[in-house]
Amino acid sequence: MLFNVQRWSLHDGPGIRTTLFFKGCPLRCRWCSNPESWAFDSQLLFFRQRCSGCGACVEACPQGANQIVEGRAVLDRSRCTGCGQCVAACSSTAREVVGLDLPVADILRLLRRDAVFYRSSGGGVTFSGGEPFAQPGLLGQITEGCAVAGIPMAVETSGFFDLDDVHAILDEIDTIHVDLKHTDDAVHRRLTGVSNRRIIDNINRLDTMGRRLTLRIPLVHGMTDDASNIDGIIRLCRRLQHLAGIELLAYHPLGAGKYAGLDLPYDSSQAAPAPEAMQRMIHRMRDHHLNASWVGDLGEGE
Repeated sequence: MLFNVQRWSLHDGPGIRTTLFFKGCPLRCRWCSNPESWAFDSQLLFFRQRCSGCGACVEACPQGANQIVEGRAVLDRSRCTGCGQCVAACSSTAREVVGLDLPVADILRLLRRDAVFYRSSGGGVTFSGGEPFAQPGLLGQITEGCAVAGIPMAVETSGFFDLDDVHAILDEIDTIHVDLKHTDDAVHRRLTGVSNRRIIDNINRLDTMGRRLTLRIPLVHGMTDDASNIDGIIRLCRRLQHLAGIELLAYHPLGAGKYAGLDLPYDSSQAAPAPEAMQRMIHRMRDHHLNASWVGDLGEGE
């Protein structure tokens, strides 16, 4: 189960890429911009502000999950199966099913079609999510097909997976990006719902295996941008022998509307660190001879 296929991507690894977003994630990061990636099954996004109250969804739903109250549709998620019949009936684009149950053969056909652009630009396919390694069966089939077709592969992972179960998959992947939210385990649990011990252990084990890693650090003001976390990241990275680089990702609120569409609470007080604070972090890491950069435009050059 995927939730998006993004072609012509330029920010998920080198060259022109196709990014496959896998559905399902064991983390619940408080700032996540893709809450539709958490569940492993398909889901209905319902954007109430677009609803015209026409009632077509009520007639279309075989589960009786919709009703009209005060001129607007109300969705009972306990009845909704994500079948999508209301989406087809909605003329106001207030509904969207998230979840693509695509056959592996169709996915590989799409990737092979774009292979000429991968070759000319040094690109390939990137597996993202969600957490790609949370679906090892699907990921394994796709990586096997890509290897046969000679398509370079990259993965963007939370690092929260059993490395022993995915050795064969990792052997086929050229580029590895691992997210690291916080080096303090108690803080990491509070912010993401899981311990960071498996993540840090996997980072160290992959480094011992000689795999070049890029660490990605999402920075949310008051959550992950504290000095103790930056110091912890520097200490960890200085011990790594094959670190390709560090990328700092400033928080953005682009996923806010999705929380409302899924009836999930959203913390609107979250914000990115100030650009000058991000610049200080970059320079501090570079003072320790670490290859650090930011993702996105923070104003002045690096």
